[in-house]
Amino acid sequence: MKQSILLLAILIGFGSYAQKFEIPTKKHPFYDIIEWKGIGAILMSKDPQNTTRQINLTLIGDQQTSIWDQKFIPKTEEFFYLSSENSRYVYFLDNLELTNGKVYFNQLNSAGNVKSNSVSIGATIKKLGNYDYNNLEVINAVVTDKALVHHFRYVDKKEKCVREFATFITHHNFLCYAVELGSVSNDKLKNGELYGQWKYIGFTGDQIFFALRDYQSKKKGWSIKQYTSKGKPKLGTFINAPDDLISIENIGFGTTGEYYLEDKNTVETGLISQINGEFYMMGAEKRDDGATLILFKHNEGEWVEVNTMNLNYFIEKKTLKLGVYPVNEGLGYHLDHNGYNKVSLVSFTPDVTSPHNDFTDRTVYNPSSVLDRQETGEFTVNLPDAVLVFDTKQLADGMNVEFELKVK
Repeated sequence: MKQSILLLAILIGFGSYAQKFEIPTKKHPFYDIIEWKGIGAILMSKDPQNTTRQINLTLIGDQQTSIWDQKFIPKTEEFFYLSSENSRYVYFLDNLELTNGKVYFNQLNSAGNVKSNSVSIGATIKKLGNYDYNNLEVINAVVTDKALVHHFRYVDKKEKCVREFATFITHHNFLCYAVELGSVSNDKLKNGELYGQWKYIGFTGDQIFFALRDYQSKKKGWSIKQYTSKGKPKLGTFINAPDDLISIENIGFGTTGEYYLEDKNTVETGLISQINGEFYMMGAEKRDDGATLILFKHNEGEWVEVNTMNLNYFIEKKTLKLGVYPVNEGLGYHLDHNGYNKVSLVSFTPDVTSPHNDFTDRTVYNPSSVLDRQETGEFTVNLPDAVLVFDTKQLADGMNVEFELKVK
C-alpha cells in the first residue's frame, strides 16, 4: 500500500513539472513566433488574404492561458523587431534607414500597450551642425531600458573624416536627443589594425555605452563613452585589449539593427559588450591544433578569462565569422566557420557549457536558443522558473497550437 502511494506521489510530481496547454486560434491563424527575452513568447497572426496589414500579437508566458492580446499595423509588409535583455519595451520599426529624416515605429511595453509614432531624428542631429540627414548612414538601432537608440555615420568630405552620432528617443514621451560620439580621420581609418569606428556595446539601466577600437599610449584597446537616455555624457575611459587575439568578422547577432544591416560587417580582434554593470569581451586565440573562443571579464584594469569554448575545426586561412548577443546568463553567439553554423552561449559562470543548436533565421528571434537543447523546428523560451517549449511545425496548420511548460 505504501509503495502504491509513493508511486502515485512520484507520478503526480512528474506531472507538475511538465504541463501542456492549448492556445486557441484567434480571428486569423498564427503564422510566426518571436521571443521577448525574460517575458515570454509572442505568437503572431494576420489575415492570410492580406486584405489588411494588421499584425495581431498574443503573449504566452508561465501561465496556461495567453497573458494579453494586442495589435499593430506596419506601414509596409516589412518591419524590424528590436528587443534586448532587461528592457521593458520592444519596438517594431517600419524603417531602419530614415524616411525624410524620420523613423516610424510601433512601441510595445510588457503590459501589452502599443503606441504608434514617428520621430524626426534628422532635425535633432541638424542641431549639432549643418548635416544633411540624407547622408546619414544607419549603423545600428537598439532598445535599452530607457530609450530607443540609433547609431549613424556621416562622411565629412571637407574635414576628411567620418563623424559618428547617437540618438536617444525616450520611451515615455518620445523626445529625441542627439550627441556626436566623435570623429575618426581618414588617415587613421587606413590603419585598420589599430583604429576602428564607434560601436554600441550595451546598457545597464540608464547607462548606455559605446566603444571605439583605439590606440593610446602605445596600447591597443577601446575608448569607452557612456550617456544617459537624454544624451548626457558620463565619465569615459580607455580599456587595453588582450594580446594575440585572432581576427573576427563581426556578423552581428540578435534582434538589433546591426543584424538586419548585414552589409555593415567589420573585422575586429574582439567583440566587447557591457551588461549588468560589467564589461565582457569575446575573443579567440590559437591553441594546440585549433583555436578557442574565450570570454573575458574586465576586472580592476585587467581582462580575466572567465570561460572558453574549443574550436577544433578551426582553419587559420578562413576568418572566424562571429556575432554576439548579451543575455543575463552569458554572451550568446552565432559562429559561422568551416561548415560549423551554430548558436550557443559562453556562460558568465566558469566551466558551465551550453548546447550547440543549428542556426536558422528564426534563431535570431529566439535568444533562448543559446541556452536550451532544441530539436529541429523547436522554439524554447527560458523563463525565470520554467522553460516554454513550442513546435513551430504547428504554424503551418492554421489550427489551435499547443505549448509545453517545463518547470525548472
